[in-house]
Amino acid sequence: MEFISNMDGIANVKRKLYMSSVMRKKQASEIGSSDSLNDTAHMDNLANLDSIEERLRNKTLMQRQFALSAGVLCTTAMMSLLIALVYFMNIPNPNMILIAGLVLCSALFGFSGGLVAAVIMGMYTIYFFSFNHSFIHFNSEGMMKVVVSYIGIIIDMVLVCSLKSAEIQAFSDIDELVKRLHKENEMLHSISMFDALTGIRNRMALRHDCDLFRNCEVTVMMLDLDDFKAINDTKGHEEGDRVLIDIGKLLASTFGRNQCYRYGGDEFVVVSTKLTSEEFEEKLDFMKKRRPVVEMNGVMSEINYSVGYIHRFVTGASELNDLFAEADVRMYRTKRAKKEAGTSIRE
Repeated sequence: MEFISNMDGIANVKRKLYMSSVMRKKQASEIGSSDSLNDTAHMDNLANLDSIEERLRNKTLMQRQFALSAGVLCTTAMMSLLIALVYFMNIPNPNMILIAGLVLCSALFGFSGGLVAAVIMGMYTIYFFSFNHSFIHFNSEGMMKVVVSYIGIIIDMVLVCSLKSAEIQAFSDIDELVKRLHKENEMLHSISMFDALTGIRNRMALRHDCDLFRNCEVTVMMLDLDDFKAINDTKGHEEGDRVLIDIGKLLASTFGRNQCYRYGGDEFVVVSTKLTSEEFEEKLDFMKKRRPVVEMNGVMSEINYSVGYIHRFVTGASELNDLFAEADVRMYRTKRAKKEAGTSIRE
């Protein structure tokens, strides 16, 4: 029953690993499309893998693999004690007890224990059923009992030891698979931190990076493309994607890839802890001179965008959230002022 229970457990572990693999594949297909789903899927995968690892660590005696010397010594001691028991108590059918010892040693120690137990039990079987315990003289009935006993010993030893070997191999395979899945899951999590279209970091990465922005001077900038819908409607989504890619490259080359995030749609965020207000504004002026262009109505026009930024010392999460909110307000204030002034989006 122990072996059946263990094999059922292995089957359950394999099913969990399969489901974890399915979740990873689904997560990979959704990178950049739903950061919150990706984050949840990643945490679910880690929880599943941690649960499986915990089960692998909490092995029963039947699931452990012992050293060869330990198996031989323990089996010799155990079988010797059983033989002493049946000998001194003059038990009429000692094989019923010895076969239990054979099965137990085979289950615990595999072939190292099973072979030693089989040899010891076989020798005692010859002693017990030989004429006057001579080891060499047998009557027909005694010889038949020896043959039948040896058949049972060999079958039990081979069967139980094979099950033990199969179980150890199965757990070893699962252990290797869990380690590989851990590596792949961490790699996938790293990949999922970047926006699939623009190549810069995404909103999920921004959430994970928030702790890096505490207790330091921070500049937060929100950037939103002006009249981006018109580009999609007029030139198609392929051209719109190209514009987003170009803006992502411009931000990354200006502020550094790890400081830029695609917040969603045509909205981007820059979070810098290395620049003063003056240095940040210089970077903005540099960006304006390198704006990407798009062809509209036969004319190549620069892409305009609206920005809002704020520089402040941040100590905690609430202050950082306030900075994002204030930068967002300033960005939309700039966008609204452009519309009220009738400024062309593509000047």
